[in-house]
Amino acid sequence: MKTFWHLVKRFFGSLKQKTVSEEDLLWVENILSQEEMHLWQTMPENDKCHSIEVARRTGTLLGKLEPEVLAAALLHDVGKAKNQAGLWVRVLATLLGLALPARKKERWAEKSGITGKIGQYLQHPAQGADLLRAAGSVPLVIAWAEEHHLPERAWTINPEIGNILKAADND
Repeated sequence: MKTFWHLVKRFFGSLKQKTVSEEDLLWVENILSQEEMHLWQTMPENDKCHSIEVARRTGTLLGKLEPEVLAAALLHDVGKAKNQAGLWVRVLATLLGLALPARKKERWAEKSGITGKIGQYLQHPAQGADLLRAAGSVPLVIAWAEEHHLPERAWTINPEIGNILKAADND
């Protein structure tokens, strides 16, 4: 039931159009490499705002400034930019993603139409990791983009850092 109410809250929060402030933009530019910044700028505005919120919470939970960890927080959802799914596709994908087995999600990503859009959206972690690899990101940033929806036992990153990033994402 907790997941249901979390998803309801996320849905209504996503209806508000958000914009990145100049101050936040400068802060992000000081953390990301030029290549990473280019990827981050391809994200929809609401996703950029979400990534900043996650990175700021990460910094607070860490209690210190660690640029690699903040970059992981800022770029964990960068794979969503590749799909450019609208709100209703995201909602449907999120709900179906809770029930679909991994293999079906992969097969759907190869299809066209709404099924393909849903499948591609659900593959955003792998797509984000591929984009970050191509951009020359550090291993932590790539790994978190790929693993942020996996259970802790499947993480390749330090569990302490992973738990901070997971808590900050509130996903």
